[in-house]
Amino acid sequence: MKQSILILLSSMFLWTGCVIYEEEHDTTGEATTFVLCEGNFGSSNAALWSFSPDDATTATQILGGTSLGDVGQSLTVYGNQLYVIVNNSHKIEIFTVDDEISHEGTISFNSASPRYLVIDGTTGYVSCWNLSAILILDLPNLAVIDTISVSGMPEFMILDGTSLYASIPSNSDWSSASSVVEFSTSSKEIIQIYETVSGPSDMELIGSHLFVASTYYGANWSTYTGLSKIDLSAGTVTTNTDGPNSIVKGDLVRAGETLYRATSTGLAPVNVDLSLDLDNIVGEQTNVYSAAADGEYLYFGTTDYVAPDTVYVTTHSGEAVNQFIVGAMPGDFAIGVE
Repeated sequence: MKQSILILLSSMFLWTGCVIYEEEHDTTGEATTFVLCEGNFGSSNAALWSFSPDDATTATQILGGTSLGDVGQSLTVYGNQLYVIVNNSHKIEIFTVDDEISHEGTISFNSASPRYLVIDGTTGYVSCWNLSAILILDLPNLAVIDTISVSGMPEFMILDGTSLYASIPSNSDWSSASSVVEFSTSSKEIIQIYETVSGPSDMELIGSHLFVASTYYGANWSTYTGLSKIDLSAGTVTTNTDGPNSIVKGDLVRAGETLYRATSTGLAPVNVDLSLDLDNIVGEQTNVYSAAADGEYLYFGTTDYVAPDTVYVTTHSGEAVNQFIVGAMPGDFAIGVE
């Protein structure tokens, strides 16, 4: 699950069809955080919630149930727009965030299984498992304008200048893959393929180094995890595998100058050799499903896979700030509307 956090400093209104949803905010301008709750596969109970990190009374469902769809996969913020990717409903819902939130439209895909969206100006790139492709979008016109074919099932993506990096955790037959592919956004062609630990997914770009979190499965579905570091200037890859474990999760989180990986109990610092410092986990939670950070707080989505679930907010050092009751499987957060 990928992490951003959307901050509003004013009142909100949501327009869906012929219904206006209104959420009251304090006139002092408390920040509002959005969390996308994945919901249960096939149940159409994905939900978008908001809360103010400092105010325990503010947790509010903005959209939920059939009004959002089946499996809320990820959130993307670009400028003053919020994009909600709904995987098993095969669509992206688009909202403009200003003094109010207004629904701008929907991009529907025919069984494409969209996963993540990155944006450059008016152009969007959305990874689609069922197509083994990255679709290129004309966002103002809500239209698909081109396709980049991928050998496998593309997942998380990062744009850096004219390069688009995509992690490929699985082949088209669902067997494990082990590559991050760099594409040219101008030619749409492959520039470089980097071999990583099997099952690459979430990525974090720090300077010229691309960190990649991997999860893959052994006999009897035993879980293995690892990290890779791609030196983009040199074209080299350093890797570390953690061995079999069930506590390491998929999210990479950067808080200040520290890179963390989520675990079932909080955030573990990443050591220089790419191993995890499991003796100094920050958070002290249970059943962590997702994690994110902004300049002040850490956010932990926890779940027992049945609504309601809980989001915990702490300082960067792990001191408790607040907790919020939300929908099933809080999986992604969103920050930063310009």
